[in-house]
Amino acid sequence: MLATLVRLHKGHHHKAPPMPKFFDKGLTLDHFLLKGQVISLYRQIVRCTKGMDKNDAKELIHWARADFERHRKERDIETIKSLISAGKHQMHSLQSSVTLAHTAKR
Repeated sequence: MLATLVRLHKGHHHKAPPMPKFFDKGLTLDHFLLKGQVISLYRQIVRCTKGMDKNDAKELIHWARADFERHRKERDIETIKSLISAGKHQMHSLQSSVTLAHTAKR
């Protein structure tokens, strides 16, 4: 096995893999990690609409999407963190409202 590894190592020049396109835009690892949090928050908001009236859910998702799109070009880390925090607060308020509405229907 060692001989195979040595032969494979000699036969190939190690070239670093190309950088992901995400980083070509001058974004950092922090930006990359925050992007994951933003996507997660959006998905949570969409999940909150489950069980709502379809028209209300569609309107809420449209509103949320527009809000996310409005801040798409934001690059300041602290501003992005603040937006995520505010979004989470709004999402929790939405969850509470939806839960209360479901409880009232029963």
